[in-house]
This record gives sequence, C-alpha cells and structure tokens, in this order.
Amino acid sequence: MSLFNNDNASDNMNSDGEDASERNRQHNTEHVPASASKSLARPRAVCIGFDCIASARFADALEHVGVDSTFEADIACAIAHVVGEGLDLLIVCDSISVEQLTPVAAQIHRIAPAVKVLVAGDAPTSGRLLDALRAGVSDWIDCQSKDAEIYTRLEAAVEQCRAERRRDERVVRLKGICRKLSVTRSEFSKHVDSLAEGMSNAMLDARERVDEAAIVGEFRGLISQELDVEDLLRTSLQYLLTKTGATNAAVFLPGSKPTQFGLGAYVHYDCPRASAQPLLTTLAETVCPKIAITDDIVRFADTEQFVDSLGIGATVLDDAELVAWPARHGDECMGVFFLFRNKSEPFADELAGLIDALRPVFAAQMAKLVRIHHRSNFAWPQVQDNGDESDDGESDGEEWRRAA
Repeated sequence: MSLFNNDNASDNMNSDGEDASERNRQHNTEHVPASASKSLARPRAVCIGFDCIASARFADALEHVGVDSTFEADIACAIAHVVGEGLDLLIVCDSISVEQLTPVAAQIHRIAPAVKVLVAGDAPTSGRLLDALRAGVSDWIDCQSKDAEIYTRLEAAVEQCRAERRRDERVVRLKGICRKLSVTRSEFSKHVDSLAEGMSNAMLDARERVDEAAIVGEFRGLISQELDVEDLLRTSLQYLLTKTGATNAAVFLPGSKPTQFGLGAYVHYDCPRASAQPLLTTLAETVCPKIAITDDIVRFADTEQFVDSLGIGATVLDDAELVAWPARHGDECMGVFFLFRNKSEPFADELAGLIDALRPVFAAQMAKLVRIHHRSNFAWPQVQDNGDESDDGESDGEEWRRAA
C-alpha cells in the first residue's frame, strides 16, 4: 500500500515538475521584450518564381538552416509579406528579370532595410551579376553548387540580416536616449541659466547695497559734525543736490504744533524764492501736515492735478515734476522735503532708494540737535527764601522736577 502511494507521489511529482517547467517557460516567454522576441523568433524567407523541383530543394535547405519558408509565383506578393510579417530573406529565381526585381527590391529596402534579397539560379554572367547588385541584390546562389555551399550562403544571409536588424534597433534606442539627453540637457541649461541669472542679480544687489552703505556712511560722517540746524540743513541739501543734480529744493521743519510747519531752507534752480513764495506757503500750511503723518515717498510726474487740488495758480509747477517725503525719527516727523524742476529733466528712478537710505540719517541728526537744544535751555531752579525750611524743601523739589 505504501509502495503504491509512493509511486503515485512520484508520478505526481513528475507531473507537477513538468507542469511547473511548462508554466515557467510560458512565463518567461510572456515577459520577453518585443524587440528581443523578434530577434529570437525563427527567420522567415519568401521564395519567388521557383518551379516544383527548385522549390522542394530550397524548402529543404531553408528548413536545414532553421528558416521558415513561403513560396509565391508573383514578385508583387513579396511586398505584402514584408509589410505583414517579420521577413528576413527574399529569394528570387533568376527567371525574373532585373527590370521586374529592381522596383520591388528598392521598395523592400525602404520598408525594411535589413531584409536581404537573394537570387538563385544558374551561374550568372558578369554583366547580369552586376545588374543584380545594382538592383539591390545581396548574393547570388548557384543552384549547381553543393548543398553545404547553399546552407553556408543562406546562414550568412540570415546572420547578416539579424546583425543589421540588431544594429538598427540599437540605433533606434540610441536615438531615443539622445532625445531624452537633449531634453535633459535643455532643462539643465535652463537651470544653469536661471542660477547664473540669480547669481548675477544677487551680485548686483550686493554691489548696490555696498554702494548704498558707502553713501550712507559718507552722509552720516558729513552731517554728524553739524550741531546747528542751519548748518545741518545746508550740508544735507548740498549733499542731496550732488546726487540729484540741480533742482529746486525746500525743507520744512515742524513747529510747536503737530500741524505747524515752517520753511527751514530753500534752494532755487530755475524758480526764485519770490516767485515760489505762494507755493511754499501753501506747501507749509496744507501739504506738509498730510505728508508728515505718512512714511511714503511721493512723486508727481504730472503736477496739474496736484496744483488744482491746492487751489492756487502755481505757475511755478507748470510742466514740473515734484518729489516729496518726510524724514521721521521714531513716531516724530523731523522735517518734510520737496524737490521740483522741469519735467524735461526728470528725476532718476534710483532716487527713491537713495532718499530712503538718507532720510533716517538726517532725522536722527535732527533729533539729536533738538535734544541738545532742549538741554541747553535748562536753568538752575530759583530757591525762594521765606524763612520756612519745610517750604524751602518743597519748593526746591518742585523746581527740580520742572527743570528735569
């Protein structure tokens, strides 16, 4: 009983092993790439125009070298086989003329360059062999030669066809890789250009910051020596005019009230002070309080609307460009600046960055002068002698607090 079971087990194992081998073979075949399966498939040949005896001989020869064969009578049928099947060899009988073969061979080479066209028949003359080679024939097989010679010629033709097909497939793969590399290179070049542009912009920005820092340092060094308001305004305007060029400039300083401003300094270029006096008065009374509460740099390329809003006939600002800004220190406005000149000489766009860098320096120095001025006005408290020591002490404390 046990022996019977073992035999059955052995049979089952053999059966399972054969089934597993068959499944593995099918699995491997299913996962072979298209190009590889095409290369591994049996070669195919189409033979045209052979009689029964020649057809039987070439069928045996092709089968001997592992080539599947199909026989047709008409040369026109060759194109259909090339288009519809993976053809390797086209073997044509020498009874077909070169005139019939030439256009068919040319069309086959355009469709499938790797297909080899062979002629089989009697030994050719040199002239006929030359015409066949010009028509695109790869080899001429002499049917009078031995079978071993025919086998060798057929195997060589098949190998040459497969080698050229592998070469063409490799060329196609390389072209695909080249296209991908071209796209990658283009993207890489764009990234490099973007990085180069970013680095250039960063270097330009750094250079501008260095230049700005140098200008700020120079301006701070000049005005830090000025401990008088008039000298500070004069030095500040002189330095500003070296950067803006000749222009009309006015600086208004705040008074005791937040909305009160007075003219601190005026520089005339093409507009004398007498002509600009109504405008300066209006700017001090109307415009300065509005600008002082902002932190913006205002630019009027066309002052027509601005003049109309002021309600004055300010012919001084006709065809003029005007720039205004406050100089603030903390929450306090230390001055309001105005620049204006004919718009035929417009202010450069870079002026905004220069103003933004210099105005806090001016405001800080002006605040310093204000603190110095206030301290210089402090006086020692006056002690009243009324004979009451306690009263004297209280009076002294009150006066010190007022002084402080």
